[in-house]
Amino acid sequence: MSQNKHYFLSSFFWSTLSKVLNAIFGFVSVPILLGYFGKADYGLLSIATACNGCMHLLDLGMNTGAVKFFSQWSAEGKRDLIQKVSNTNTTFYLIISAINIVGLLFLAWFGESFFTVSHNQFLKLRTCFYILAIFASVSWATSAYTQLLTAFKKIAFTMQVHSAMIVLRIALIFCVLYFKLSLIEYFFYLTAIVAAAIIPYVIKCKRDRLLDSLKPATHWKEFRVVFYFSLSIFALSLFQVAATQSRPIVLSMFAENGAEAVADFRIVEVVPQFIIMLCGSLTAIFLPNSSQMVVKNDKIEIQNFVNTWTTRTTIFVCVLCFPFMVAAKEILSAYVGADYAYLSKWLMLWCFFLIVQIHSTPAFSFILARGRTKVLVISTAIASVISIVVNICLSRSVPVGSAVIGYAVYMMCLIGVYYLYIYKYYIGLHRLPVIRSFAVPLVLGFCASLVPFCISIPYIEISSVSRINFILMFAVKSALWLLPYGCLLLLFRVIKISDFKGILNGRNK
Repeated sequence: MSQNKHYFLSSFFWSTLSKVLNAIFGFVSVPILLGYFGKADYGLLSIATACNGCMHLLDLGMNTGAVKFFSQWSAEGKRDLIQKVSNTNTTFYLIISAINIVGLLFLAWFGESFFTVSHNQFLKLRTCFYILAIFASVSWATSAYTQLLTAFKKIAFTMQVHSAMIVLRIALIFCVLYFKLSLIEYFFYLTAIVAAAIIPYVIKCKRDRLLDSLKPATHWKEFRVVFYFSLSIFALSLFQVAATQSRPIVLSMFAENGAEAVADFRIVEVVPQFIIMLCGSLTAIFLPNSSQMVVKNDKIEIQNFVNTWTTRTTIFVCVLCFPFMVAAKEILSAYVGADYAYLSKWLMLWCFFLIVQIHSTPAFSFILARGRTKVLVISTAIASVISIVVNICLSRSVPVGSAVIGYAVYMMCLIGVYYLYIYKYYIGLHRLPVIRSFAVPLVLGFCASLVPFCISIPYIEISSVSRINFILMFAVKSALWLLPYGCLLLLFRVIKISDFKGILNGRNK
């Protein structure tokens, strides 16, 4: 169990660090590059990356499907099957990259009328499309190796590589300023850095003997089971995207003042999106273990795993969400000004339902590991439709609130299906221990929140810049919640000091 603890803690740590570095890269790069290249040319970079990003839908859910089956076959000792499917997976991604290249070349040759840019700007954009096409095959093939590493619990390594690549991208920004690089030169080096991640991934796969050969294969019969399962995950993702991405569109169509409602929504959305980004790797971290446990079919081990990691996941997401709940007004005032503090109640509600959503990740990984997604796809589709209807109906009375409430309805519908049906009949879980594993750290979080809510904290003014003062207030309130919360967790023995040992250990011993 100690090995698993090291695996999860190190994976959490490196995944979170990678996400934080990525956020820093965005924070540093946007103003610098915007000022250096100018608004118009910087927009060309956004157009090129956005067009290429849309083509990543061609993945068709393979990121989840491959990890699930590689982990399962590893537990079953089917090494030869892993080799065949992994090499065929490389072939699959090379085919996808060919489609991607054709799409990019089509945009490069015939896309000038698609974009509202000048002819000279399109010539630069065309070159960016060419650069993306040059590296497309390498970039897509990288996915095959990251999936294999994730399945064999090397996710800490992949996050370390990802972190290193972000550091290189930050360094590239300063090279742009020092060497006076052009837009095209910057984009070429940026794309090359992203593609270069394949080198350490391949070396790691070979060194750890996860692959005997790097040669692409065509074992389509064996590959088919992974592909069909991945398509169901793709369908699930489409409904999830429909539920989340439709909210600003609904507001723009049905709210009394669509533009203002969408602007409010985008302001409130920043914090939840940041938290979702930090928690984005949790399913990938849990799935290898879940798939192996499903093969063993040890009910007690599965129940203990879900109970333990539901508690730890809930604590993790509480630590991320509660500071923004107890100091919602302060963080909004620091971000966009005190005039927008009225949005705090919707930020608090959204953060609460994020806790409800993310706490289910350990159990959700077993749903994916079981491979029975039909009920999940249907329930997600129904929940998506209901949430959109709620959003529409409330958009005039509570514009931004309708989007948050719609999300809450969507999430509660799914959580209800999980607890009422899927957990018991799909996974064979006893549901009360899972509820208790979630409820205890959540209730303790609310108890700790009484401290900053009940204590009258005077406005702190140490700077003439009001945002700095609001940030300081946010930090004070967060500390007043975090310290009691940590004490309550230790007092009720929900966590132990020993749980934090091995966080920095990136190896799966």
